[in-house]
Amino acid sequence: MITVRRIHSEDLPAFLAFPNHPASVRDDIAAYLDKMFARGAMRQDWCFILEVQGEITGRLAFWTLPGSNQATDLVLWELPWKETECPSLGAHFLREVFTLMAGNLSEKIGYVLDSPSSSPQWQTDHQERRNVLEALGFRISRETNRFEWHAPIDATAIPSNKAHDLIVYRSLPEVGEAAFVDAIMRVSQFTYDQQITEERMEKGPLVQAQEMFQDLQQMKYEPEWWQLAYTEKNELIGFLMPTVSPTFATIGYIGVLPEQRGHGYIDRLLKQATDVLVLAGETSIRADTDVKNTPMAKAFLRAGYQHFASRQEFSLDHVLPL
Repeated sequence: MITVRRIHSEDLPAFLAFPNHPASVRDDIAAYLDKMFARGAMRQDWCFILEVQGEITGRLAFWTLPGSNQATDLVLWELPWKETECPSLGAHFLREVFTLMAGNLSEKIGYVLDSPSSSPQWQTDHQERRNVLEALGFRISRETNRFEWHAPIDATAIPSNKAHDLIVYRSLPEVGEAAFVDAIMRVSQFTYDQQITEERMEKGPLVQAQEMFQDLQQMKYEPEWWQLAYTEKNELIGFLMPTVSPTFATIGYIGVLPEQRGHGYIDRLLKQATDVLVLAGETSIRADTDVKNTPMAKAFLRAGYQHFASRQEFSLDHVLPL
């Protein structure tokens, strides 16, 4: 007998332990769940287990941006990935949870696969996961390199002794939303990011830029953090939009206009974005960049960020039959 159900409070230890995680991993996942529950990014009634003959054989949970009732991503998803029946079990599991989550799902459901295995999801069996995801209809929407920066003790900003031409930074309250949307549209015109390119083609440059701005607004940020950068002659250089997600501080979105590239501006904008978050009290910052965006990856490394993982972002249209 196969059963799919929401977890109860008494199920949490078994939910955390599956599939036979060591105590340190269980503790890390438990801390992650507590944090996400407290911030409204996850809920206990969005956590599910798959039982076969009364034994837990799978688990998953849903995630969203705080304040939303529409789940956008699968997290903590575990199945017997190496078993031949895994694709059929996975299809049954998703069908049932999609039914139970009716009214609380976005049109597309995402899932990220990080390598190597790391907190908070501790994913293993990467190739087997990919095989099952593809069998269930997930497609790769984006592949990124992941970078992380940790502040030194007592850091208040990143020191710099280099002499540069003056850059004038103007915050969102000073320039207004329309100026930011226009800057996003201009920067994204020539981008290495596969997902942004596809969204521009599908929705049009203006709508894509507007939705990018609105999506980032769902994160925690202060309007003064978001800044447009100008030369002394009042020529737009680019922008920085750092945010704090439910899990970590992030550079968010940053870019230099195509006609301003090649002058080292990205290094200075990245330093400014990092300083903004450090001065706001953040001590650890993460950022993702498309695997094809070599210039941005090099900028992160020059700024002292460490490449700590690779990520594949999968997407599934949940209205399609599994």
